[in-house]
Amino acid sequence: MFLLIMKFGALISTLIVTTGVALATTSVPAAAVTFGFNNIAGGDTVGDAYKSDFSFDVTQSGSDKVLFKFLNNSSGTNALKQFAFSVDNSISSLLSNMMVDIGNVGIVDFDANPQNLSQSNNISGWDGTTFGGGTSGANKNSVQSGEALGVSFSANYNNVLAALSAGKLQVGIHVGSLPGGASDTYVSNSYYVPPGNPPVITQPVPESGSILGVIAFGIGGLLIRKRDKNIQLETVKLD
Repeated sequence: MFLLIMKFGALISTLIVTTGVALATTSVPAAAVTFGFNNIAGGDTVGDAYKSDFSFDVTQSGSDKVLFKFLNNSSGTNALKQFAFSVDNSISSLLSNMMVDIGNVGIVDFDANPQNLSQSNNISGWDGTTFGGGTSGANKNSVQSGEALGVSFSANYNNVLAALSAGKLQVGIHVGSLPGGASDTYVSNSYYVPPGNPPVITQPVPESGSILGVIAFGIGGLLIRKRDKNIQLETVKLD
């Protein structure tokens, strides 16, 4: 029986190692990081009170794919009608292959258009509109209350976050349909965390079902290897 216990213990140890490797190599999508917008110093002030109605999430949507999701959390008629990305020349290859209308929420329809962003001449470090887009057709296709616009790029997720944090990548939006028919422009700020605290980027823990599936996979693979090597547990007959 002692020999049986030792061999069973070795089997469990090997299984733990196998499962650990499988879990470590399982792809887990990165959690979204949310950015807000600031008013533009020296620019228009008519929309200053509404900057917090808008934000964007940055997520890793695949291998070397990054998704920006623009959100309108206003309760009024405020509508996002244009977005623009300014990439510093020192990291000019950061983004490529832009695609718009990815996973939109609501009646949202945009066209790619790197047109000039209003008031961008007042944005420190703005290096022109590298990528951009605007509402396609009627105002109803803009990002209105409760709606979202998705814009994806070929890019490295961690490099994008670092560039946003350093101000090397800036995102601007132009918003219309403000009270009185006014419009205004905002530029991205840093992470939604208290000042002085570093951003914390977390990854979701795999669900228990996923872990059990990986464990089962590890058991199956281990037993197959044992069988192929004609290794079997031995029992010792006790007197």
